[in-house]
Amino acid sequence: MYILGLTTLGDSAAAIIKDGQLIASVEEERFSRKKHHAGFPYKAIEFCLKQAGITLAKVEHVGHYWKPWILRHKAMQALKAGLISPAMFKARADRGIAQVSDSYLGMFKHPKRLREHFGPGDFKFHYLEHHQTHAASAFFVSPFDSAAILTWDGTGEDTTTLFCQGKGNKLQILKRIKLPHSLGQFYSAVTNFIGFDMFAGDEWKVMGLAAYGKPKYYDFFREKVLTTNGRGDFKFNIKVLDHHLAKHYQFPEAIVKELGPGRKPGEELTEHHWDIACSAQKALEDTAIYLVNKIYEMTGEENLCMAGGVAFNSVMNGRIFHETPFKRFFVQPAAGDAGCSLGAAYYVWHQLLGKPRDFVMNHAYYGPGFTNGECQTALNKAGLKYETLPDEELLPRVAKMISEGAIIGWFNGRMELGPRALGARSFLADPRRGDMREILNHKVKLREWFRPLAPSMHEEHGLEVFGVEHHDPFMITVIEVADEYKAKIPAVVHVDGTARPQMVSRETNPRYWSLINEFKKITGIPMLLNTSFNVQEPIVCTPQDAIKTFNNANFDALVMENNLVLREANS
Repeated sequence: MYILGLTTLGDSAAAIIKDGQLIASVEEERFSRKKHHAGFPYKAIEFCLKQAGITLAKVEHVGHYWKPWILRHKAMQALKAGLISPAMFKARADRGIAQVSDSYLGMFKHPKRLREHFGPGDFKFHYLEHHQTHAASAFFVSPFDSAAILTWDGTGEDTTTLFCQGKGNKLQILKRIKLPHSLGQFYSAVTNFIGFDMFAGDEWKVMGLAAYGKPKYYDFFREKVLTTNGRGDFKFNIKVLDHHLAKHYQFPEAIVKELGPGRKPGEELTEHHWDIACSAQKALEDTAIYLVNKIYEMTGEENLCMAGGVAFNSVMNGRIFHETPFKRFFVQPAAGDAGCSLGAAYYVWHQLLGKPRDFVMNHAYYGPGFTNGECQTALNKAGLKYETLPDEELLPRVAKMISEGAIIGWFNGRMELGPRALGARSFLADPRRGDMREILNHKVKLREWFRPLAPSMHEEHGLEVFGVEHHDPFMITVIEVADEYKAKIPAVVHVDGTARPQMVSRETNPRYWSLINEFKKITGIPMLLNTSFNVQEPIVCTPQDAIKTFNNANFDALVMENNLVLREANS
């Protein structure tokens, strides 16, 4: 049985499973080259069907991550309850009415779109609740037979936070927190207050900037903006900081009086803004830990699964994973809305159809892959000179180049699912070089100076590098680096002494593990600096994308499967 899962608003994506086994999962942005692509994921669906080797006629069920009819009452209810002012209501309605007509009501046309574009199909189409697909994406692909499940984001329909418990092939809802109380909307509003862009996914920037500041405004955020009540709830006071006003860089008088005016995009980032980011980040973390402790009390589980955009806050995750009673954790690599396509497929398979579980997601490589010959064809067409070498020659050579300061574009195997580069589409460099972060951010990635870089490392060296046992194949947690290692790998250690590692398994990515091993032989360091293979666009997907980035960016060499392209040979 084939089941297709869909995400169709922001971060559009598709996933396909066969008899409970994941065949393919990919974001539409990788094909359209538009970050956070919004709209029907035609190319992602096309890839999934092609990877499965079927037509739409073979698909029996389609799961969709949203119930489009739970909509228009949300803002009206908030207005009547006095939770928002008429001005805030207007700011929401001006954008919301257009969204309802163009995006949400358009979801009812999705079955027709599928058949018009992909041919006849006798599938059953399921409109599913957003947060339940988040929960399914976390639990049903986890290694746990039972677990507490916490999903949190901006909003899905009218729910912002969902407490669940998973047992076997079923999810049980325990508690909901609804709009306007949203951790995701709180963090997005702070993002725009600091002058970044929530629509571009700039929440990452707030998290990175926070490490440089001090929590001077923490009491203000926890007492006036983001509060908890002892009953497992939290409140987001939108009279002080409103997500929908913040979309337009408009802010209530209460927050301006306390913090000063919001920073306009492009204005200088000052220490004041670092402190706001630090204060908001700490407020988010402490609220999250409070909620995690509550779900532990409710379930008594030892395992915790998380999903939703808030679950991408890796600094928060590091504290949750090491400061709460849970013993084991799982966050899949596409924890945001793109991963709801995965969750929608598995929700149908397990929750609706009652099928048993026999799949665990232990890697992220479910996107397109290309043969050595396909890479050579693209290189020949681009007129690039290259060498084709076996791994026993190529990997030691590339490792030596990295140890001597080279930056490598690494294109290997099937593309990763989710926003993190995990050794399939990565820029690689030497973590020992203290100036490498500045070089990559300023000269290659063309992004802000404070953006952190991460290590990809042998999973068996986790205790050595961090001083604690740590398993994270998806680069989803930030933890403290052991003192003796901080000076050895300055390019991947944050200003506060932490790092966000990817633990690389020899079993799931043997070629990437072997490259790291060759670097270890030369340097004694069991890791490489890893950042996503892209420059101001989605991570590269095809050989053509990689070649375009090579031609337009400033790095030393490109490895496409077994083909090595040197800058100096093509200059």
